[in-house]
Amino acid sequence: MLPETLLPENLLPESVPHRRAVLYGLCAAGGLLLLWVLAYLASGGIADGTTVRGVEIGGMSRAAAEAKLNRELADDAARPVAVRVGDETLHLDPKKAGLRLDVPATLDAAGARSWNPVTLVRGFFGGGEVAPVTTADKERLRAAVDTFADKADRKPVEGGVRFEGAKVVPVPPGQGRTLDRPGAVEALRSSYLEQTEPIELPAELTEPHVTQEEVDRAVKEFAEPAMSAPVTLVVDGKRAVVPPRLIGPALSLKPDENDRLKPSLDGHRLLEHIAAEIAPLEVQGRDATFRIVGGRPHVVPSAQGRTVDAGELAKAVLPVLTEKGDARRAEVSLHVSDPSLTTAEAQALGVRELVSQFTTYYPSNFRPRLVNIHRAADLMNNTLVLPGDEFSLNREVGERTEARGFAAGYIIDHGKLEVDFGGGVSQLATTTFNAMFFAGLDDVEHHPHSFYISRYPEGREATVAWGAKDLRFRNDSGHGIFVTTAYTNSSVTVRMWGTKVWSEVRAGKSARSQVKPFKTIYDPRPLGTKPGDCVKQDGVEGFAVDVTRALYRGGTPVRTERFHTVYQPEDRIVCGATGPRRTTSPTATPSPTPTPTSTAD
Repeated sequence: MLPETLLPENLLPESVPHRRAVLYGLCAAGGLLLLWVLAYLASGGIADGTTVRGVEIGGMSRAAAEAKLNRELADDAARPVAVRVGDETLHLDPKKAGLRLDVPATLDAAGARSWNPVTLVRGFFGGGEVAPVTTADKERLRAAVDTFADKADRKPVEGGVRFEGAKVVPVPPGQGRTLDRPGAVEALRSSYLEQTEPIELPAELTEPHVTQEEVDRAVKEFAEPAMSAPVTLVVDGKRAVVPPRLIGPALSLKPDENDRLKPSLDGHRLLEHIAAEIAPLEVQGRDATFRIVGGRPHVVPSAQGRTVDAGELAKAVLPVLTEKGDARRAEVSLHVSDPSLTTAEAQALGVRELVSQFTTYYPSNFRPRLVNIHRAADLMNNTLVLPGDEFSLNREVGERTEARGFAAGYIIDHGKLEVDFGGGVSQLATTTFNAMFFAGLDDVEHHPHSFYISRYPEGREATVAWGAKDLRFRNDSGHGIFVTTAYTNSSVTVRMWGTKVWSEVRAGKSARSQVKPFKTIYDPRPLGTKPGDCVKQDGVEGFAVDVTRALYRGGTPVRTERFHTVYQPEDRIVCGATGPRRTTSPTATPSPTPTPTSTAD
């Protein structure tokens, strides 16, 4: 018999229990594995009572549950996400933000056939409400939050007081906020489809410097007393009563270094508001100008004024605004004010002779157009352009509105004549352009009409439109240019006075080129003269033309300039008619004598 030390280990008597334990363990593990596999195979459905955002999917197959969730939760997944930043609720498009409902992952979490033992156990013993599983495209979500932050962020509103006439309007302070962008990304990612209430987004709040208490103090101690009664203004012994409604617009309260609202008074603005009240107390100055007498310009002398100084006015009025009764009295003195242009300066400008003039003619049977031409000419008359300065017709004439005395005339809008305020002002623009042309001045900006109008010189005409097109020239003559206008019911003339620097200005014109035929348009609107009515047009061909300006000095040409103009065809407009939208005219020639309804701005 072999010694015990030479027997194999598994043949030792004490190894028998160990071997049995291992064997039992392996059997148990195999049994659990078999149960796991059987449970997986048996878990084709979802536990009863399982819901996702209230959608019942218990007892359904995975495929049926997936179809139902995709159908029932599609609107929820696409609905704008309500978020709250501070006290404000905003909305975010989940699709643009890269937020999406992951239905397969949600079904995994709900216990639909899964190798996860916890899920398998839950599937056999009953379900419950399962939170939807979502995914997020981080880059798109960050970009959406960045855009969102521009709406959510706001600067703090400082408390203050403003004045609407004599009314005191307290401005309550407001917190500022800056969205925590990384925090907002995380909040949206984790809470999307998790809750029905708006998602709270983190933000840093900033308190204003001027508090509500300071606003209340300023109203009580200054603003209300300031608006409580008029101020008596004494100017060199003469009196004027200034009501609060005229003082308020010039008042303001701004925080000082200690965040206390400190009042200030704008003397210049106050002077503007009380001009009528103090006009009898002042002596207005006058700039030098020119008057044409006997066909020659003469200087109209300047005059000094005696007026209220804005700084002294503010300094005198501000302290008495919190006083009562007779103490609301401010005294100021008149100060000598020099004119902007003195007599000596005007005499040195060299405005001594007629440099150029030009006249254009127009039909006299459409009164609104005459009103506009005459009104614009009156506004532009007696304009002085100093050496080196620019003339602007829009600046001198201003906006063409009914309130400023203009009527509804003809304008060109997208190649068609329409009725609108200011129609006819381009007649004055064309006349001014030609006067500038023959004065030899520097053309800065001019715009020919889109189509040719026969009463104007080809290539030497201009149109204007408020806020879009202007007529501008620079006075490069070295002398002053004094512009005057004159008109009748059939013509307007612009004259420029100064010193002639060119002995002669000659105009040249090329033959027409790039000729294009016009088309016929049938406009169903009725023919009329009110805004919105149709305006009859005779067709005019389009073409290009070159104009030259030769400047002479002592009979010798010094410089030649070229102006290139391209005119589009003027469509023939038939009003109150229907027919082919566009028909090329059989002849590419314009009507030799346009009717009055063919006039333009």
